Amino acid sequence: MPLYELRKNHRCTIEKIPAIQLLKSIGVREGMTVSVMSRQPLGGPIVIQIGKRSFAIARDVAEQIVVREVN
Repeated sequence: MPLYELRKNHRCTIEKIPAIQLLKSIGVREGMTVSVMSRQPLGGPIVIQIGKRSFAIARDVAEQIVVREVN
């Protein structure tokens, strides 16, 4: 499922990321577990948390990141 479809306060494991250098530079890698902190309205970005850091990711990029929800 795409990362953008996850709801707030859900955790997921990243299975596939697009070839975007910015994602790698902020530490987004396949196999990582991230938490969805918020989804902005009207197609805005999604905010994820990696460890103690939070990042906003544009909707079009978040729709390309394939994840698996973690319970």
